[in-house]
Amino acid sequence: MSSSYKPALLKALVRLLRGGVGPEISLQRVGSEFVKLYWTQTVIFHLRQAATVLSEPEVVRRIRSAAERNRVRTLDSLPKTVRESLDLEMARVLTINVLGAFHRSKSETMGVLFTWTLGSSVVSIPARALEFIESNAAALESIANLWWARYLEKVNHLAPLVIEKVERDGAERGSLAKYLKILLEIDEPLCFYCGRQLGAGSATHVDHVIPWSFLLADPLWDLVLACAMCNSAKSDVLPRRDFLDKLAQTGMSRAKITLPPGFASPVLAPEEIDRYYDAALSVEWPSGWTPPSL
Repeated sequence: MSSSYKPALLKALVRLLRGGVGPEISLQRVGSEFVKLYWTQTVIFHLRQAATVLSEPEVVRRIRSAAERNRVRTLDSLPKTVRESLDLEMARVLTINVLGAFHRSKSETMGVLFTWTLGSSVVSIPARALEFIESNAAALESIANLWWARYLEKVNHLAPLVIEKVERDGAERGSLAKYLKILLEIDEPLCFYCGRQLGAGSATHVDHVIPWSFLLADPLWDLVLACAMCNSAKSDVLPRRDFLDKLAQTGMSRAKITLPPGFASPVLAPEEIDRYYDAALSVEWPSGWTPPSL
């Protein structure tokens, strides 16, 4: 595969059919499903879909542009008219270099999963293919995820948990309440970034120095106390590199603390922290954030 279009199209069709759409599926519905799939990977997890950002497919460029223009991270936050326009743009992209290419590499004995003719606004699922997809939907989606992840690992080779990011529909994560409690017990009540005193009327947050959406985990070595302003402003951007030294120092001071059962070590070697940071930079993760007051 030279792109992620084929597994994306397979996954989109399977999901639409499992949702009761079909056997005639409008291109706009397929385009809308494409937007959902690529939005999470592009905007939330920053997974690159090509060797460089400049060579990424049209789908990704349009989604990234819509997110940046409207200054949103979640798809649901897009204005309705913008979302509808994006769905239509995806439908047009499908007709250019996606639908026509899907079956080119299939064997002669294999039937087609869908039919589409140039100029048509719908994809048709033949009765035999419909029965096959409905009977094997879970397996087909797993196959699509596997092939998509195999492709993405080649162009995001340092990014962790690529297969899990492909399988996820969004970026929901667990509560950080237990981490807030333990950090308030073992760290000074100061914002890690700006140094502001926390507590006494000032909201206290827990932040991932290396963004959660990159690590897809909550390791204690990566978690720090932050004020509401810094936590909100930083979002999922990598901080300025010199904050890594401070993070390593924080870990060393925590090493002297006996943690409750169930908490992993709060320490990670500085070179390992640097490795995660450089891995994020290698896929053009947004970086260089610093508090306005510094």
